[in-house]
Amino acid sequence: MRRKTPVRALLEGLAAGAIGAGVQSLFFRATARIVPETPEWAFAPPEAEQANESALETAARRLVEGLAQRGPLDAPRKERLGQAIHFGFGAAWGGLYGLVRASYPRVWSPAGVGAFSLGVWMLGDNLLLPALRMAGPPRNYPWRMHAYSAAAHVAFGAGTAAALAAADRLPLVPVVAAWACSRMARRVDGPSFVAEDEALVPRQTVEAPRHFARALARRARDLSR
Repeated sequence: MRRKTPVRALLEGLAAGAIGAGVQSLFFRATARIVPETPEWAFAPPEAEQANESALETAARRLVEGLAQRGPLDAPRKERLGQAIHFGFGAAWGGLYGLVRASYPRVWSPAGVGAFSLGVWMLGDNLLLPALRMAGPPRNYPWRMHAYSAAAHVAFGAGTAAALAAADRLPLVPVVAAWACSRMARRVDGPSFVAEDEALVPRQTVEAPRHFARALARRARDLSR
């Protein structure tokens, strides 16, 4: 693996993490028929809306209706924003992994990739979700659910690692990631997310990620030359 600047390692990690999140989504879709059932007593939602929401949809609703004081979000918008959070969360982990990998090449070994995958699973599913009251404590779930979730995160880690390997030879990966962020910003600014009478998010909140994505694209193009 060639030496990289921190900016390049971060950009490639962000792109790889988003790709890894996509691989995880494919894993969920491919294994939908064998997903273990969640025990009814495992988690008592603190909010009535959570009964019909996934953890991602709950995060989307809290972000828009609670933090931004906008909305309310209908089901399609909630699902789309939940997916955006899913890819953003994956990209964030990928960015961190890209930086660590550039500084410590040993984490590129199969054991390192596995440790990264299971670390994201432990911190995300077993610490972050219970802390945010989006899931019950780990002891409330059967081992089959833990095994399934761990496998899903191994798929995420493998997808992230494969994308980083491709980024070693294809410097345009950060450009693709920035382009995707720009396209997402346009979708948020369109009629599917913003109603004509009341915007779900302030205009400046939409413009900020768009300008940031364009800056990332320019920086990535300079690095690839």
